[in-house]
Amino acid sequence: MKLRALLLILTMLVLCSPLLASAQPIALGQPTKGIELPVKLEIDDILNMTVMENGLVKVDEVVKATATGYLILKQQYPLSFLFKRFIEMDKADVELENLTVNFDDANRRVTASYVALGMTAKKMDKWVFSMEGDAKLTTRAGNTLVFSKTFPMPLGGKKNMVITVHLPESASDVSVTSEGGYTRIYYRLPSSGSGGNLILMGILGALIVLLVLNLVLKEGLLGLLKMLKREKA
Repeated sequence: MKLRALLLILTMLVLCSPLLASAQPIALGQPTKGIELPVKLEIDDILNMTVMENGLVKVDEVVKATATGYLILKQQYPLSFLFKRFIEMDKADVELENLTVNFDDANRRVTASYVALGMTAKKMDKWVFSMEGDAKLTTRAGNTLVFSKTFPMPLGGKKNMVITVHLPESASDVSVTSEGGYTRIYYRLPSSGSGGNLILMGILGALIVLLVLNLVLKEGLLGLLKMLKREKA
């Protein structure tokens, strides 16, 4: 009987030992297998946009990241042309020209520069600058406006965007609205019609001078004076 009882106790200990081991708490700092801890990613996207009077927009963009974020960024886009494709796809609603991309591993950042076509349009007597998404206007100094946006990222991270828009110095009547999923800046530019009127007036003046000289040569000065007297009469 004692031998049977001893064997039963040993059998129970062998069967229960894996369960007891799995129930023990994991010590702090002890490596875990098969458990992925959440990674905090944070990326700063800084855009500096200069709007020209002809509607073109010059853009300088800097993407900064934490050490982990930059490592993941380089894993996804190991070559500059792959990051170029990402920018082109991200801004598919506009046309990009002279796009250049450079990686700065020492400072954990990517710099890009390009010219954007299609971000501005003239409607009636106003110009409209449009960028996708609802951006918050944080500061304004004259014709320079600064916006900010924040997006959640996978694994609990976030992307912070700071967008600085430099309107032409001659822009006036500036207003900002959010409509249809876009942030729009309305502004006016001085009309170029006055320059055209001055040119037309100069041409008309030159024609009048030529007509007067032609009459003087044909009729003489006395003939011109007679013609002027007839016009007064």
